[in-house]
Amino acid sequence: MKNKILLFFMFLITIFYISNFSNAYYTSSYKEPTVLLKVNTRGEGVKWLQDMLNHNGYSLTVDGIFGNNTLNAVKKFQSNVNIQVDGIVGSQTRNMLKQYGTSTTSINAYRYTSVNVNFRTGPSTTYSSLGILAKDTNVYVVNKRSDGWSYVKYNNKYGYIYSQYLKTSITTNALPKFNRTAKSLISIIKNCKAYYANNNFYYSLAAGVRSIPADNSKTYDGKRYVDCSSFTSWVLYEYALANGNTAMKNYFSTQKTSSTFASIGANGGNSYLSVIDRKSSNRNADLANAREGDILVTNGHVEFFKSYVKNTNGTLNIKVYNCGSDSSIKASGATTSATKKASEILYILRVK
Repeated sequence: MKNKILLFFMFLITIFYISNFSNAYYTSSYKEPTVLLKVNTRGEGVKWLQDMLNHNGYSLTVDGIFGNNTLNAVKKFQSNVNIQVDGIVGSQTRNMLKQYGTSTTSINAYRYTSVNVNFRTGPSTTYSSLGILAKDTNVYVVNKRSDGWSYVKYNNKYGYIYSQYLKTSITTNALPKFNRTAKSLISIIKNCKAYYANNNFYYSLAAGVRSIPADNSKTYDGKRYVDCSSFTSWVLYEYALANGNTAMKNYFSTQKTSSTFASIGANGGNSYLSVIDRKSSNRNADLANAREGDILVTNGHVEFFKSYVKNTNGTLNIKVYNCGSDSSIKASGATTSATKKASEILYILRVK
């Protein structure tokens, strides 16, 4: 009787194990080989190999031919799981393929990262990272694996993110409102600069990814973007708003490109900006005529001037408020301009 009870409990344990664990791993419809597979091998066993590699994140044609693409995938897989990299598939490589090749659920939808997370080459922390994706990054999830990992596409690359770090949406209105209490141009420049630095903006030249004003900025791929001309436009919008200049506010309510600012300089200014100095055929613009808050226009770039010193070699060290790179966006105060020579400055503009 005791033996029967013991057998009964062993049966229950077996059923529990099978129901909870055996379905976790993917089983190929092709027959698993029992012989070594290597370059130029053909047949059903190679199809099994290619199918299992595909379930480990590779993209191979299942044709039963062990060619260079299959060889490269085998070597990469062997390297990722820390076994001998020889391109030959024996029992050890087969067992690792089965261990990592889990069953999947198709998702085929966009998700967002809930934290800063590694984008890995394989479904384990032993795999190398393709980079850290920032919180709220938009990724395309191909499938969710039963081992807790998701196979995703980001920036035209495929890799893996642990599923618990993915969410279905982000709060698009998460940005705090801009504090509109300052009236002076310099104060507004500094406040706008700090706003970008504190609210995780990024630099981009891509058309259409920026909007004015910044506290209503559009979100693309889970990020908000700015560049030098959208920053300059926003500052001038905020200055006009603070000082009751409706026409100027309306003019700068959409981004004016660096080319627009250059055109304003070439035309001798407009209703809102005057030309303080310009480059001509026989002289360069003179920074001695500029004051803090003036706009420096160079080829394809605009920035607010703060100060400068002339180096012993004749080059200039110019401090500016700009958003010409990710590093300059992340700095809430002035940064060093990439402009080193007076000959690079086309126009110096000043708010009227």
